[in-house]
Amino acid sequence: MGVNVNTLGKFGLRGATLLFATLMNAAHAAPLKSEVVSQGHAHEALFSVNANADGLIAVGGAGQISTSKDGSTWQRVNIGLAGRSLLAVSEVGGNAIAVGQQGAIVRRNGEKWEEQKSPTKERLFAVAQDGNGFVIASGGFGTLIRSLDSGKSWQKLTIDWPALIGQSYEPHVYNVTLDARGRAYMAGEFGMIARSEDRGETWQALNSGDESLFGLAFGERDLAYAVGQSGTILRSQDGGETWSQIESGSDAILLDVSIRSDDRAVVTGIREALSIDVGASHAERLDNDQLLGSWYCDVGVYKGDFYVVGQQANVLKLSI
Repeated sequence: MGVNVNTLGKFGLRGATLLFATLMNAAHAAPLKSEVVSQGHAHEALFSVNANADGLIAVGGAGQISTSKDGSTWQRVNIGLAGRSLLAVSEVGGNAIAVGQQGAIVRRNGEKWEEQKSPTKERLFAVAQDGNGFVIASGGFGTLIRSLDSGKSWQKLTIDWPALIGQSYEPHVYNVTLDARGRAYMAGEFGMIARSEDRGETWQALNSGDESLFGLAFGERDLAYAVGQSGTILRSQDGGETWSQIESGSDAILLDVSIRSDDRAVVTGIREALSIDVGASHAERLDNDQLLGSWYCDVGVYKGDFYVVGQQANVLKLSI
């Protein structure tokens, strides 16, 4: 599979071995057109992509940042992070922030990316923002940090984990996101999903389970999905209040999910990709050699198409 050390960095010691435990079960195929719109080299990787009306930003190994204004033409820079990888990126209203290994935080100032002072040395897996100054990032061993000034300064949040999850450990928090109401959500180890309505000050547990959750996304009309280990797909149709599992037809490690405006969702993972139609009780496998022969760890929607990033710093455009 050719996974390098930066790939393992996204999941920490407890998750690293899971990358090699993928099983592939056949499911129903969905119509699909795919196109490689940007391609890197054998030992490179992209770990995250952000898509909005202004274009796309993808980040990856050794401080790589690639941008596109049309989804087809990509420009790349590598910023000086002493070999550290960037694992997540968020851009809202022109404010772009990326986070990564050893607590790295970088923010775009004009055309230049500048490293910010970080309150943690833990690996940061995810970042999200509301466009009104609130930014939240999550990482290893229960790490949650926030900014109230659009990423210029940061503070570490103190979470009462025993009260929240009923256990004394500090779980890896693999994903954070915001819904249309500005509420913050986090997902992580042992099926944890929790919500904050006060910018991270307090949290309410919404779900727990056996499998870690890596991907979390909210769409329109109160639709949300969470995906993770052993082909786990959870769906909420009431804005995150309740979650139920839907059949994936897969035992693969699922890493991310994104929801289009028509409620179609695409799930990416380790040599696996799935599609979920609105109202469907199960996922359909996207039977495509480019997807199934590699790993893609993040997905975003741009102008109705899905863009996935992953191994060899590839960017793949999916038209469904």
